[in-house]
Amino acid sequence: EPGEAVLVTAAASGVGHLAVQLARVRGAGRVVGAVSTAAKADFVRSLGADEVVRYGDEDWGAPVDCVLDAVGGDLLTPAVAALAPGGRLVAYSSGGGTVRAYDLLVGAKSVIGFQMARIAREQPERCERWRRELWQLFERGAVRPVVHAQFALEDAAKAHEAIESRGNLGKVVLRP
Repeated sequence: EPGEAVLVTAAASGVGHLAVQLARVRGAGRVVGAVSTAAKADFVRSLGADEVVRYGDEDWGAPVDCVLDAVGGDLLTPAVAALAPGGRLVAYSSGGGTVRAYDLLVGAKSVIGFQMARIAREQPERCERWRRELWQLFERGAVRPVVHAQFALEDAAKAHEAIESRGNLGKVVLRP
């Protein structure tokens, strides 16, 4: 919602860097990007983040209304802790992890899963509406995808290495 504070994990990733920009476009009052290394901070700020935190930091700053989580796993606990009372975490990673019910109950926090493939399959009209909106934002220059590197299809292993090393800033693209 306009004015809300949003935290995006994996903020320098292929999806995360777009989520940071979309939060800003949607009117977030404060956008925080969470990254694995300090080397990604300037990139994430250039996308519109007001603040950047590292996963290992003890303090993630003032609480946020919404966390967009692309990491999962051990990062779920600090991500839930970063939520303000009544806040929500949207998990769209495949990283798994566990959230303690107590951590949700004490602050009336919630967690919801999000899977684009399911929406595309079950609500194609919504998916199409979002697709059109994203293209309009791109055409206006409000959202700019960043391509970190492109690889030929036969170099797919190198593309995976680039992603797994967590050194990419933006998308890693495979060209057929």
